[in-house]
Amino acid sequence: MAAPSLIAGTLRYPYKQLPLPNGEFDWVALLLVQIARGSLLTTTFEGLIDSGSSECLFHGDIARAVGIDDITTGTVSITGGVVGGAQMKLYGHEVRLIIGSDNFKIAAQFSDELPIGCLLGRRGFFDKYLVSFNRALN
Repeated sequence: MAAPSLIAGTLRYPYKQLPLPNGEFDWVALLLVQIARGSLLTTTFEGLIDSGSSECLFHGDIARAVGIDDITTGTVSITGGVVGGAQMKLYGHEVRLIIGSDNFKIAAQFSDELPIGCLLGRRGFFDKYLVSFNRALN
């Protein structure tokens, strides 16, 4: 198995504190990203770094922003989360993921059911970077 390639030098991003429905807070790792397809480029948006996600997942609205008007034309797959029974159809399309000055092709998965804009998963993100989670450095 090949070692992951490190595209960029060391980057540090602080965790973001988000409110929970019970009034408490959680800390999440967010990264500013863009995607592109052809000459179309999204505005910068936050992607949640998620080591539990096998793929990079994006909401369908992000696909439409780069000219993929009908996400269902992509390669179909099904994903499930930690909670048994909850499944979601995904539609794969090749796009370019842009993180800072890095720009590379990924097989992105899109769904209108995704409750957030972006999850950065193992294929397409973690296989490009060495990632360390350390809230103590915040």
